[in-house]
Amino acid sequence: MKTLLIGLTLSLVMPLMGKAQTEKGRWTIGTQLGNFTYQKQENGYSYFTGSVSPSVGYFVTDGLVVGTGIPLSFGSTRYGQYYASFYNLRQNSVSIGLAPFIRYYFGQAKLKPFVGIAYSYSRTTGNSKTDTAGGSESKTKGYTTAFTPTIGLAYFVTRNLGLTASLNYNINHVEYNTVQTSPNTPGASMANYTSRLASLAIGFQIFLGK
Repeated sequence: MKTLLIGLTLSLVMPLMGKAQTEKGRWTIGTQLGNFTYQKQENGYSYFTGSVSPSVGYFVTDGLVVGTGIPLSFGSTRYGQYYASFYNLRQNSVSIGLAPFIRYYFGQAKLKPFVGIAYSYSRTTGNSKTDTAGGSESKTKGYTTAFTPTIGLAYFVTRNLGLTASLNYNINHVEYNTVQTSPNTPGASMANYTSRLASLAIGFQIFLGK
């Protein structure tokens, strides 16, 4: 009898808890990690890139959250002396932006699928330097816009904590200018292109409010 009562109680309470996690009036804050890559070779080449996107959102109705993220990314490349045309080339880039989004969570269980869409605008700065004869230095400035549909799963460990995994399809448009700052190799170049890529992101969300 006791077991039956516990089972009936849980069957009534769990759906309500699932709904309460994403109900109207709640806030969510969290972050997503993605695109972390590190590669190193014996010939002196190394490459690292990574991104993180903290975010905040508000549930305007049950299951539907609107908010914005702040995408941050960093990249670093090193070419060792074994590359004759890139003697000790060092390249770095940093990007920061703003990414408003809409996301909808389905169902009332602890494991919720979701779909979403985001648009981001990021400013990028970079620099490069080589140790070739006379030296070579350049600086890069530009921007990237991205339109990103998303599908994923959120697992609610508690009412206030969820773990997320999402598959994102990114349509990126990039424009930047590169200016040679070393006196021996003056000049400038421009780039303008669109790319498409899929990415997997892992993150967590903290849910606040009533």
